[in-house]
Amino acid sequence: MKPRHLGWALVVLLLTPALGAQTPDDRALIEQGRTLRRMGRNAAALEAFREAYALRPTPESAGQIGFAEHALEHWVSASRFLGIALEATADGWVVTQQRALEFSLQEVNRHLGSLRVETATPAATLTLDGHAVGALPMTEAMRVAAGPVVVEIRAPGFQNDRREVTIAAGETVRLVVPLVAIEPAVSVRAPVEDPVRVPVREPSPEVLRVAPPREILPSSRSVTRVLGWVSVGVATASIGGGVLAMVLRDSAAQRWNDDTRCLTRNRTREENCSRDRLAISTAHDVMVGAYVAGGVLAIGALVLFLASPSLRERGAEPRVSVVLGPGSITLGGRF
Repeated sequence: MKPRHLGWALVVLLLTPALGAQTPDDRALIEQGRTLRRMGRNAAALEAFREAYALRPTPESAGQIGFAEHALEHWVSASRFLGIALEATADGWVVTQQRALEFSLQEVNRHLGSLRVETATPAATLTLDGHAVGALPMTEAMRVAAGPVVVEIRAPGFQNDRREVTIAAGETVRLVVPLVAIEPAVSVRAPVEDPVRVPVREPSPEVLRVAPPREILPSSRSVTRVLGWVSVGVATASIGGGVLAMVLRDSAAQRWNDDTRCLTRNRTREENCSRDRLAISTAHDVMVGAYVAGGVLAIGALVLFLASPSLRERGAEPRVSVVLGPGSITLGGRF
């Protein structure tokens, strides 16, 4: 070898360690990611762990990715990397972190289900939530996050099948999808015909028709008359209640005035017959109230009958007549 070539070779050998020292190794990236996780920056820590795994895929870097994915609730990816780490049972870091790894994987699996998609159509591809998964058929069920997932299957010459499937945690769903073939379009050339002239007519004026008001039949009962009859019934019941209260009052008064009953054993009338006095007062109040209510309702019924529309429908005017007779006054009305 020539001396000049030997000199260049020595320079390269001397510079190679220095150049390698400028590139961060996987251990430095893992430590950087752990620092970021302690600061709560899980997304930035995940990027550092992924770079470390790309440089050297060790069980530790896989486990750190699983921890970060768990914190970010990336359930499927977290389950994958935690499983990769736990498979290395002889690794020293895995042995020391085995409980933490198993606990994290158990928590992640609580948010996962399984999906197996089957179709008899060849060359079919699967897409989940808009992300391409791969070709069908599937060799085994794939892990998916629990909840609704949009499944789309495509194949050349077949219509796309797109549907939403809801998967519960811990559930395995087997989805069989038959695709429908696309029928080839047949082009038919239509014969060319002479254009047909259609005479254009002036638009006819629009006529607005208003329906006449509906005639009210003389036989229809108005609400006013119904209310009048109701008032008559209630007034009659009130007056009847007043009569009953008056009878009870008189009966209690007779008992109150009975000396043989209320003046005995050297006691006063109040002491012996206080209940009768109370019954007289109560019955009197009820009697007065019932008579007043009956009178008011009777007058209200008379007004309602006079204002009833059925009288005007028949062309009859309400009439009230007063006849004075010997020793009597007669009040009459047309209802």
